[in-house]
Amino acid sequence: MNDLPYPYLLYQWIWKAVDWIFPPVCGGCSILGTRWCDQCQQSLQRIRGQLCSRCGMPMGTNTVCNHCHERPFVIDGLRAYACYAGPLRNAIHRLKYQRDIALGETLAGFLVELYREVQWEIDLVVAVPLGVVRRRERGYNQAALIAYPLSLAIRVPYGRGALQRVRETASQVDLSFLQRLENVKDAFWADAPKVAGRNVLVIDDVTTTGATINACAEALKKAGANTVYGFVVARTILSEGGRNDRAS
Repeated sequence: MNDLPYPYLLYQWIWKAVDWIFPPVCGGCSILGTRWCDQCQQSLQRIRGQLCSRCGMPMGTNTVCNHCHERPFVIDGLRAYACYAGPLRNAIHRLKYQRDIALGETLAGFLVELYREVQWEIDLVVAVPLGVVRRRERGYNQAALIAYPLSLAIRVPYGRGALQRVRETASQVDLSFLQRLENVKDAFWADAPKVAGRNVLVIDDVTTTGATINACAEALKKAGANTVYGFVVARTILSEGGRNDRAS
């Protein structure tokens, strides 16, 4: 993992060429000249230490959190790079809502670092898919813009079309944990010939409870995936009430 593969270096070079023509601004603080500055990097609140062994929620022990006791996840592990706050939150919003698509490669770099830390055995990378309506409105899937360069960096195939959203879902805002699970139940479908027998890594930009990425895992395992893991760039740390942002 010390030597990055040529396809990933080429992908980075392309974006550097774009930056040379159109000088970027920092996704976190909007300073001119870089897509992500050192100060914003230093402000990140990394998620490490004692985590729920299933959903990756920070907690006092490396056991299973109350949510996973209440409704066990099928995903084999979920990890987030940092807390959904400050400059990182700004960068994700720029990627999703301001069409700053170059940030996909920047955020993918965080997940490359996370991959090196967890050392899971992966042989297929997929992105959480958008519904038809939201994809048409946005014009792109921000999770795919993160997942594809990650796949290049870790030398694992990207499963384009391997996971699909088969029904639109309501916003997860203000929903409880169990309501979020019901909202995304059976919302995804996986292509068995592409995923059967594979160890799959599902990528998303941000999560709160992990409900959406777990629904993806259910579809992948139904299609024969061997193990399913999840990476997200950022995670909202749940309040006592268990609902406090716009993530999944």
